[in-house]
Amino acid sequence: MIWAAIEPDSQTTSGQRMPYLTKLGFLGFIALVLPGFADAATTAVTPTANLASDIAEADTAYRNLPASLSAYNSALRKICDVMQAGPPREFAARLKALGVSFNSPQIGLPLRHVQVAAPATVSNRIPAGIPMVIGYETKSAPLYPPEGLFLDATAIYERSVGKPRFSILYQRTTVTLNGSTYPLAANHDAAGEHLKLRAKHLAASGFVSMIRPLSMSRKPQIYLLDPYDPNKMPLLMVHGLQSTPVAFAGLVNALRADPVVRSRYQIWQFYYASGTPVLVNAAALRDSLTQTIHTLDPGDHDAAPKRIVVLGHSMGGVISHTLVSSSYNRVWASVFRVPPDQLKGDRNTIQELVHVLFFKRNPRVVRVIFMATPHRGSPMADSIVGFLGNSLTRLNPMLEHGFSQLANANPGVMTAGAAYFYKGRFSAVRTLSPRSTALIALSKLPIEVPYHSVIGQQHPGPKERGSDGVVPYWSSHLDGPQSELIVRSGHGVFSNPDAVRETIRILHLALHPTSTAKKSLDRGMRIVKHRPELSGKRPLLFAVNPTIPAMPISGSNSPIAITR
Repeated sequence: MIWAAIEPDSQTTSGQRMPYLTKLGFLGFIALVLPGFADAATTAVTPTANLASDIAEADTAYRNLPASLSAYNSALRKICDVMQAGPPREFAARLKALGVSFNSPQIGLPLRHVQVAAPATVSNRIPAGIPMVIGYETKSAPLYPPEGLFLDATAIYERSVGKPRFSILYQRTTVTLNGSTYPLAANHDAAGEHLKLRAKHLAASGFVSMIRPLSMSRKPQIYLLDPYDPNKMPLLMVHGLQSTPVAFAGLVNALRADPVVRSRYQIWQFYYASGTPVLVNAAALRDSLTQTIHTLDPGDHDAAPKRIVVLGHSMGGVISHTLVSSSYNRVWASVFRVPPDQLKGDRNTIQELVHVLFFKRNPRVVRVIFMATPHRGSPMADSIVGFLGNSLTRLNPMLEHGFSQLANANPGVMTAGAAYFYKGRFSAVRTLSPRSTALIALSKLPIEVPYHSVIGQQHPGPKERGSDGVVPYWSSHLDGPQSELIVRSGHGVFSNPDAVRETIRILHLALHPTSTAKKSLDRGMRIVKHRPELSGKRPLLFAVNPTIPAMPISGSNSPIAITR
C-alpha cells in the first residue's frame, strides 16, 4: 500500500514475516477456540435427543464431587456441544422441558451465539466448567460493534436449592459446586479473537477509509468492547492513521489476561476517518466522548465515566492530546493573527474552524499513554510518500476546499508560517508535517494529567537519533512524563511485549492515584537501564519518575538506577 511507510497497520509491521505469522495465528486460533470443528467433519454433534442423558450424567458427577471432577467436566462438555448446535433460546427451552433452569449473563442484549473454547487456565488444580465465547446481538445497541458483543465466559452445571441449573458465568474466577470451591476454566483470548475474525473486513479497510473517508462502512464513533459497567474505569484506545481498532486486538487480549485489568477496566475504542486533518479528528474524538458519556450516563451519576484512561497510538496520540490540554487561543494564534470574527469567508467554515482549534481539557480523562506519537510531526509527511498520500485522499467539500479557501481569503492576517504552509489540499497526511504551525502549537500545550510515553527504536544507537521508522525520537519525546519507555520496535509499538507489560503497569498505577502524583511531575526523573534479550543490541532506556516502581521487562535483571 502506498501509505504503508507512513503508518503501517499493526498486522504488517513485522516485515515479510507477517503474512506467514498471520496465517499461523489464524490456524492457531482455529485450534484454540474451535476445538470441536476438526472432529465435526466426521463425527456428528451430540444429538439433541440425548440431552436428557447428558444432564443425568452431569447430575450424577455433580453429586459425586469432588471425586468426579473430570467426569463432571466431560459430561458438561456434552451439554455444551448440544448448546452450540443451535440457537440459545431453543436450548433453553429444551432444558426447561427437562426441568433444568438456564442462567446466562443479563446485559440487556439478546444472546445469539455460543461457542466452546479451549481451556487456557494454568493452575495446579483441575479447573471446573467449560470455557465459552458468548455473543450478543447489537443491532439495537449502536454503542457496541455491529459484529456483536462477545464475552469470555464459563459454562457449569449445578444444583441451586436442590434444583438443577445450567449456568453461563461471566467475570467469575471461582465456583462452588456441591460444597467444594474450584477455579473456573477460562480462555480470556477467545472473545477477542472471535471478534477479530468477524471484523476482518474492517481490519482491511484502514487504507480505504484513509483516502476515502466518505466511503466508511460504519459510523465513526466510540465503540464499547465490554458491557457498560458504571463502576469500571474506561480505557479509551485511539488508533492511528491508516488503521482501525482491530489493530489493537493483540493488546486487548493481553490486557484481558491480566486479572486486575480485567476486573477493574472496561475497554472503549474510537473509530474514525483517519484521512481527515489531524485536529478535525481531534474534534471528532472530543464530540464522540461527550456523546458516549451522555448516552451511557445521562444523569451523570456513574463513577466510571469520571475516571478515564486514554491510550493513543501514533496520530491517535496527537488527537488524544486535545483531551488533556486547553488550547486557549494558542493554537488559533499559530494560524491567524486576528480573532475569528475578523476573518473573511464562509461563516460555517469559520465556525467549524473555531470548533477545531479551540478546546478545553476534559476533566474526565485522568491519565494518558502516548505510543509512537508524532507530537511534532513526521518527516514522512513531507516526503514523496506523504505527497502521494495527500494527493490520493478525498474528503468532504468543506474539508477538501473550505479551509484552503479560507486561508486564501485571509493571507494578510495569517502568521508567516501558516501562510506558507496552509495552501492546497489538507488531509491528515499533510497536517502531520513538522511544518504545520497548528500541530507544533498543540505539542507545546501543557498536559494537565499524568502521562506516559512508549517509544519505538528500530536500531541501536543514541536515543536522540532514534526512530521507529516513521516517527523520530525528537517528535515522540515530551518533557515531564511520569515514565518514558523505549523499546526495540517499529511503528507498531503496541504489539511489543515490553510495551504491553508497561501498559499493564501503568493501568495498575492509575487505579491507585496518590496525592503526590502532581508534585512528582516536577521533581525530575531517573533513568533505569534494563537489559532485554536483544542479541547484543544496546540496552534500552526506561525513564521513570522516582515515585513509581519500575516493572522489570523480559530478560532483565534488577534495574540499575542512575539519578540525575
